[in-house]
Amino acid sequence: MAENLPDNTMPLPPAITVENLSKYYDRTVGVKEISFAIQAGEIFGFLGPNGAGKTTTIRLLLDLLRPSGGKAFVFGKAVRKNSLEIRRRCGYLPGNFTPFAHLSGAEFLRLAARLRGIQPIRLPDLLSRFQLSEKELAQKIKHLSHGTLQKLGIVQAFFHAPELLILDEPTLGLDPLMQEEFYALLREVNREGRTVFFSSHNLPEVEKVCQRAAIIREGELVALETLENLKKKRYRRLKLILREPLAELQLPGARLVHQQGAAYEFLVKGDIPDLLNRLAGLPVADLVFPEADLEEVFMAYYRRNA
Repeated sequence: MAENLPDNTMPLPPAITVENLSKYYDRTVGVKEISFAIQAGEIFGFLGPNGAGKTTTIRLLLDLLRPSGGKAFVFGKAVRKNSLEIRRRCGYLPGNFTPFAHLSGAEFLRLAARLRGIQPIRLPDLLSRFQLSEKELAQKIKHLSHGTLQKLGIVQAFFHAPELLILDEPTLGLDPLMQEEFYALLREVNREGRTVFFSSHNLPEVEKVCQRAAIIREGELVALETLENLKKKRYRRLKLILREPLAELQLPGARLVHQQGAAYEFLVKGDIPDLLNRLAGLPVADLVFPEADLEEVFMAYYRRNA
């Protein structure tokens, strides 16, 4: 009989942990006491408009900026003491990606591989997927279109199959077909168990690929939820038309905001089984009850009185 051996496997630490992290530029707030954790193998969305603190957070995680307070850990290691090791294990696409203008695209990719001391094992596949031809790669970077430059940035972030990808507005400048190719690539690396930190102000794309999201406003986190829970917290607008008007119509979990004859408009929040049961007993002629999309959620959190 085989002996029962102890299980010595240890759970992986979070890919990223941020504890009360702050950055001030004199009296201007970059980020203020933000805290969150990203599990290994997760695609995590970091949402906010320009100037909200997304890029500042990324630079703090990579030790490109030093914090005014708080702590940051990547792979369970303190960023300040282990920044070189952390960066070797990451793929990074900065916002407004602008590499050495005097190099050709091919020269830049060779330089990036040499600086990392790695073999770009995914390079041929990525060049094919993002339709970067030899002719384009032979051109000086300063002559490339913004879309081509962005594709070059994506390739250099992914080409060594890193454990963690930190991407700042990665689809900026990509045409719709290349955006879809990028989303497919994210899903592939996620199935491989890699972690993605995905900063964006593009709400529909975060909804497509991310499992959880944080919303940052003026340097402070205002939400940290799964996408499903974020949507549940948002009011949805129910438009209901009955075959005949009813006096003092009330629906569970709903607030009447407008009525004209047999047409009603309600605001609904949360789960809806009780609401559906009530609707089933009404003389309904028509109703419109769209799913709350992430953009509505985002805008609700960005209104100061939300």
